[in-house]
Amino acid sequence: FAALKGLADRGLVEWGALDPGSMNFAHAGQVAAGDKGFVYTNSVEHIRAGLGFAATLGLPMAYAIYEPGFLRLGAQLAAEQPGAGQPIYRLMFTDGFTFSYPPKPYALQAYHELLREFAPDAPWMIAGLDVDLTPLIPLAVALGGHVRVGLEDARLGTPKTNLEIVTEAVSAIEGAGGSLARPDQIRASLRQ
Repeated sequence: FAALKGLADRGLVEWGALDPGSMNFAHAGQVAAGDKGFVYTNSVEHIRAGLGFAATLGLPMAYAIYEPGFLRLGAQLAAEQPGAGQPIYRLMFTDGFTFSYPPKPYALQAYHELLREFAPDAPWMIAGLDVDLTPLIPLAVALGGHVRVGLEDARLGTPKTNLEIVTEAVSAIEGAGGSLARPDQIRASLRQ
């Protein structure tokens, strides 16, 4: 966490990132071609250390939720860490990788139910890797969630620019009755 501390000391970071769990990380196409992928490991000890570090700096943490168990473990560890603050849950969806869920309504509803049970007041967003999140945006807005899109989330090799992806998401969010958050609103919500 030395890099995060250096940025925080200079006032250049407003939140940190922490992945509260471990998983097999593989792309479906690579698995089909015989690739073995890799195990992405974050021990409970490491997660606790990250939350403790964030608490000492006063930084909220963004959790990448690659599997349902990440949400449950992350919520428990945040509740046990004095001064940790409320994490922001980034629900990860994918069409191409083998983690988590595909971008389907049942999948978002399952994650939403877990949030209601284990982190009922937590802010959350949909995001992903190698995925088109557009079909999930109306449901995310209806359930009170947020949306993160961009080239990191987009299907691998997409011909769209980041601006095109974001513009399409803005249209979908507004079409679902949502609105875009301003930077000052986001900063204020991080301090709650």
